Amino acid sequence: MTDGQTKKRKIQEEQELEINLSAPEPPSKKALRKAKKKGTEPTESTTQAPADEKSSQKSPAEQHSDYGIWIGNLAFSVTKDDLRKFLTSNCSFADTTITRIHLPKTSDAKNKGFAYVDFSNEKALLEALGLSEHLLTGRRVLIKNAKSYEGRPEKSRDEEQEPGSATGSPSKRIFVGNLSFDATKEAIEEHFGQCGALKNVHVATFQDTGKCKGYAWVEFEQVAAAAAAVRGFVMVNEDDEDENMEEEDESDAGNKNRSKPKKPKQRRVWVNQLLGRRMRVEFAEDPTTRYQKRFGKGEGRKRDHGVGAADAGDGSLHEDATEGQKPARYQPQKAKQKPDYARYDEDTVQKLSGNIVESQGQKTTFD
Repeated sequence: MTDGQTKKRKIQEEQELEINLSAPEPPSKKALRKAKKKGTEPTESTTQAPADEKSSQKSPAEQHSDYGIWIGNLAFSVTKDDLRKFLTSNCSFADTTITRIHLPKTSDAKNKGFAYVDFSNEKALLEALGLSEHLLTGRRVLIKNAKSYEGRPEKSRDEEQEPGSATGSPSKRIFVGNLSFDATKEAIEEHFGQCGALKNVHVATFQDTGKCKGYAWVEFEQVAAAAAAVRGFVMVNEDDEDENMEEEDESDAGNKNRSKPKKPKQRRVWVNQLLGRRMRVEFAEDPTTRYQKRFGKGEGRKRDHGVGAADAGDGSLHEDATEGQKPARYQPQKAKQKPDYARYDEDTVQKLSGNIVESQGQKTTFD
């Protein structure tokens, strides 16, 4: 071959791609992994299995009806066939009347002890409800209407509140718990000062070290500030210097393009953590209410006792509602009676105790 001659490559004729729409769908990666674990080759059945499972899972959801029952106290070995046989054998309706049987199962392939069954008409529902307390595999089943919630315990006020919501009625005083032992009154005042003006801060401290015991009470001047502290965050307006500069430039330019005043942007400032610890904050009671709950009637007793003592010194006593009777707390205590027998007589006791004994002898003189 000479230099002038060049060898041209022959262009291979590309074959057109033929797509057979009737051909089976190639196995997916998931099907290949399953086949590899089982040690079998993926076939059309394995590829179509997920689709069939999805269709079978969707079909029961479409068969939900307004006539459903809840069956409880089931044995863990009960199956759907057992439930179907139990209902059809004890009722007059046909098997086709049952549109759905939902039997939740655990990871061990055992049922959870209850099931839901839907019917096509109300008559079948009423018949099924009459089978309550009947035996199924040795256990008396409990059957209720799936839409009836009778017999359930009423929710308490604490359960009805949303998680994270404040407990107690709103007040200006809040209780702060889970504080660090290094927390001080000044740090708490500075921290909760972001919520609003403070009125008083009382920190429980140890007598020997003076450190915080882990809780405190904070009193605000407004209820809104206390609510923000309990909520855990405060909305603060952002001060963007760039926006202020732009407004100054627009005013210098003659305010050619006047725009509507924009709402100030706000950001959330969290106040639920102090010194790396998440605090427990909730509304607190008034000091008087708290004292009455802690000590109850003792407060009144102490006051009455003090008044009674003062009056007793003056020689006067309070009269009860009934005339001629004195209150029990003002009655003088009876002196304890000494027993009739004693180890020593009075003279011996006085001598042993070292008391001065008055002489009882007679003076004798000698001439």
